[in-house]
Amino acid sequence: MNKIRNVVLMMVAAYMFTALPGIAQVNAHPSLKAENLKIILVKDIENISDSAHHHHAHDPHKSNYKIVHVQFTLTSTNPTADKGYKSVMMRLIDPHGVDIYDPAAGGGLFNLNGKETPYTYNVSGKYDGKPMEMDFLYKNSKQFKHGLHIIELYVDGMKIGEEHFVIK
Repeated sequence: MNKIRNVVLMMVAAYMFTALPGIAQVNAHPSLKAENLKIILVKDIENISDSAHHHHAHDPHKSNYKIVHVQFTLTSTNPTADKGYKSVMMRLIDPHGVDIYDPAAGGGLFNLNGKETPYTYNVSGKYDGKPMEMDFLYKNSKQFKHGLHIIELYVDGMKIGEEHFVIK
């Protein structure tokens, strides 16, 4: 049954990529790429206690995960031209196609295909043309919903990487 559910989720994702212009029609960066993209989901790390004797109300539509850790290596096919200060935007999209975006948690807006588009979080650094390890540690103010999530990474309004994860 889980295999069927995962296939259905992937089919829905494929439909979203062709049906939603904000996701489908994005220019790839000509030389920068996010390689070795990894996603690690973490449950809330605050107020950890022995939960064996505590019962909490459970919302079946939400997971226990609140933190996403994204790791990748920023590389370039043209290291000389790409040197300099870079800002990488992470766009996290929930199973309903809605951007997870909170300005108080580091979110903002960036220009994507001439349109103001929300991003979830960003990191900046000086890129020297050599492979550079980067990571995002984003704590969602709410719990993540069950289903397929999409992470897109951008530099200068152009996509450098994408990854998906499913929360069951």
